[in-house]
Amino acid sequence: MATVSTPHRASVVEGGVVYKQNLSEFVQEDQKVFFGATDRNKEAILEKLRPFLNEARLVLEVGSGSGQHLYHFSKDYPEVTFQPSEYDTSLFHSINAYAMELPGHLIKRPLELDATNRDHWSTVLHAGHEEESYGPASGNGVYDLVLTTNVFHISAWVVGQSIVRGAGQVLKPGGHFILYGAFKRNGKFSTPSNEQFDQTLRGRDASWGVRDIEAIEEVARKEAQMELKNVIDMPSNNYMLIFQKVELEE
Repeated sequence: MATVSTPHRASVVEGGVVYKQNLSEFVQEDQKVFFGATDRNKEAILEKLRPFLNEARLVLEVGSGSGQHLYHFSKDYPEVTFQPSEYDTSLFHSINAYAMELPGHLIKRPLELDATNRDHWSTVLHAGHEEESYGPASGNGVYDLVLTTNVFHISAWVVGQSIVRGAGQVLKPGGHFILYGAFKRNGKFSTPSNEQFDQTLRGRDASWGVRDIEAIEEVARKEAQMELKNVIDMPSNNYMLIFQKVELEE
């Protein structure tokens, strides 16, 4: 088991594995990786997700990381099919290890997803169509829910925009796209600590930073056929953003 506490973007653990994410603290035991920050917010996120998971059959997580969140969600929703995805393929072993601890639950094998790669989104869409037994992907969305947590501030803005567009592509009409993390509202930070957090992020990587809710909303409305339905205050000065794919007119 290796325990690492570091402010750097990439860290090396046993076996020479390099994780591309921002890691402030994590533990690796056997195949599983444990992120402290992910564990701390899992219950608050799940409680707000329940109304959507209660109605969902097929859920895509963008940026599944270690797999901790899907493990936690699937424990309460064994009948829901969860499709993990992750840019950093070195984390696939951890996602699969968590899934193996829930035999009979519906956590699929993770898919590689570089949000800026259109072919990756096509693969995600095709996987969803296969799961729903709709045959070859027709281009129509199939996922009931797309969710992503703590991704936008440790990604370039072009990645965030691509996630929004991709969610609009793979969601069913009426489906929901839910983001959790640190965001600015009306161009303002919620607290001085969030402003400091933003400065710290940009110091590590100039392309990172706390994003504006209004900028995300504009991309969703203009390029992804999604409307912002709610902004929920969350612990530790975070927000949960609830978008819905526009229903197509008959």
